[in-house]
Amino acid sequence: MAVHPERFEHRVSRTDASGAAASPVSSHAPPLLDPHDARHDALPTGRSAGLMLKHVACCVCGAEDCVPAGIGEDFEYRTSPDTFIAMRCRECGLVYLDPRPAATELPRIYPPNYHAFDFSPERFGLVYRVRRSLEARRALQWCRGLGDTARILDVGCGDGFHLRLLRDFGRPGWKLEGIDASDRAVDAARRAGLVVHHGTIEQLALPAATYDLILLIATIEHVDDPAGVLRAVRRLLKPGGRVVIVTDNTATLDFAVFGARHWGGYHFPRHFNLFNRRTLERLAANTELDVDSIETVMSPVNWVYSVRNALVDWGAPAWLVERFSLRSPVALAFFTLVDSAHQIAGAGALLRAVLRRPATAAAANDSAAVASAATGRPSPEPGMSAAAASRRSPPERSAPRRRIFARVRTPLTHTLPPDRWLSRARPLPP
Repeated sequence: MAVHPERFEHRVSRTDASGAAASPVSSHAPPLLDPHDARHDALPTGRSAGLMLKHVACCVCGAEDCVPAGIGEDFEYRTSPDTFIAMRCRECGLVYLDPRPAATELPRIYPPNYHAFDFSPERFGLVYRVRRSLEARRALQWCRGLGDTARILDVGCGDGFHLRLLRDFGRPGWKLEGIDASDRAVDAARRAGLVVHHGTIEQLALPAATYDLILLIATIEHVDDPAGVLRAVRRLLKPGGRVVIVTDNTATLDFAVFGARHWGGYHFPRHFNLFNRRTLERLAANTELDVDSIETVMSPVNWVYSVRNALVDWGAPAWLVERFSLRSPVALAFFTLVDSAHQIAGAGALLRAVLRRPATAAAANDSAAVASAATGRPSPEPGMSAAAASRRSPPERSAPRRRIFARVRTPLTHTLPPDRWLSRARPLPP
């Protein structure tokens, strides 16, 4: 299915006479209501009822200038009949869900059978054992350099899969904790003997500057306010402490091929914000975290679920659909080989970012002063990080260049008739 941008009027807050926002989706989509509206209590709760949706701006740059990147449905769990739109910010390149489910809808879009609530050997068999071995090695790499009594926090820990790995394969003196907003996930983790806090990192009153390492593994794409989460992470980290983020990568071949509708990384409607290297770096700067590294990581999951979503959408028989899932070792093995080739080229399906809280304000300012002398930019004020100072500095202006027009690039499965090309063209900034 092609994406036709002219069908979606977006970024202008349109209201009817009653003041309710109009939806940019199809005419049979649910209305966009205030998440705190009392009418929520009167709505039916079955799948036949549309979700309460809300409009958002780009969480990285705050812009409201975007174009549709893809349109799809909840192909995996069928929690609602809604159609969802993934937008691409024309300012920074972030791909994000707009409109998206209101906070009151989270229990519905994460049903009891959601895979992260019970990733167990009984349910996933060989796939669980292989992933456990692979993720154990990765988790220990994230923990390199930690002391014998390091304090580690897993945000969005689900049933505690990674915490169990660190308990089983890590140092016995490590103090392991988790956070999750799901009752079911917290109960499963606690039954495994783990210390898990129920809530969100922004709301919980955890002690500041006490954690050596914080993990956000397949978490940041699920949260409504990634910058707010990273600010809370920064507050909890010790000076010099680091956070490891693993998330989907939009600068990949699987996104180019399937991004118009079926890409597994959309995970409609549960993935709110999807990053590439540049947008993740910019988010780190916005939250005053230093970037140690951003690398890609091999993963077959988005490939497998892209094929699965297409089969579901095309009405394929159930036996064929089930050949492409987290319980399908053959499909996972095949696409592991496929994505391994892309990983060699630096375009693996996932991004892994290691960010660090500056060791001390003084050290950060000293480094910034050296950079200021070299570049001519002003040094930060006392107590201000280099990242914050750079955002207050006027941008360097390049020499004027001739204004030209360029056609917007689109995914391979996205086709537009020639008469629409001119409407998509826009001038490059001076």
